[in-house]
Amino acid sequence: MSRSTVSSSPVPPTTVSSTSTARTRQPPAVHQLLSRLQREWDRLARSPEALARARSWSLPVTDFESLDDLLRLAGLGASGTGRCGDDELLAALVVEARRDELAARVLLQRLLPGVATIVRRHTGFVAQLDATDELLAAMWTVIRTYPIDERPGYVAAGLLRTADYHAFKRHRRRLAVYIPRPTATFDRVCDDDAVVPASDELAELLELARRSGMDADDLELARRLGNGESTLQIAAARQVTDRTIRNHRAVVTHRLRAVALAAG
Repeated sequence: MSRSTVSSSPVPPTTVSSTSTARTRQPPAVHQLLSRLQREWDRLARSPEALARARSWSLPVTDFESLDDLLRLAGLGASGTGRCGDDELLAALVVEARRDELAARVLLQRLLPGVATIVRRHTGFVAQLDATDELLAAMWTVIRTYPIDERPGYVAAGLLRTADYHAFKRHRRRLAVYIPRPTATFDRVCDDDAVVPASDELAELLELARRSGMDADDLELARRLGNGESTLQIAAARQVTDRTIRNHRAVVTHRLRAVALAAG
């Protein structure tokens, strides 16, 4: 993560609630998760420092008065499309999200109603709470790595569709092409002299991940967690919430697992 998330003073009179529709007809556990995300957003939206950071981005709009106003311009709520059009602003936010976690958080908030809709469609695949966690983790990765130059149109739909694929459909396809190995392969006794220390295994995996193009912030988080730091310690150092670090950890774990599988 490139910059710290900040929070400050009293709640403004009105705010955009991107979970008001997302919470409709959700089971209690999912409702609570979305409510926690909304409370986190409310704290962030009250921060003058966060607003100043957002105004420093290269966006097609500059006259927004709050982060909630930026959400409305990005197409959230009854106001529909923003004054510059959804795609242009959302595309600019995707570019900023590559280097600034705050921009990624703005996009996540904008997409929460769509996340809730996807979760409702996947209740037959996993429990809704697990599906929500899985989708949010995938959503965060997609937001920060989305190839906007290749897919400049229908940005919100594209982000949601890609996260849906990474969270659910790709796993199903892997199961469909799984080739079992002979049982004897798993019965062989390992030579004690050949055991590699866990720290060396982690270093090797992180090097493979770096070569595959994994973001430096993801690698640093994995390195710190591997060295024994807790999510609370890392959150305090980065001035973000523990939940933000735990979500980021889930994303990094997912990506490292994919790197390991690809390496065979």
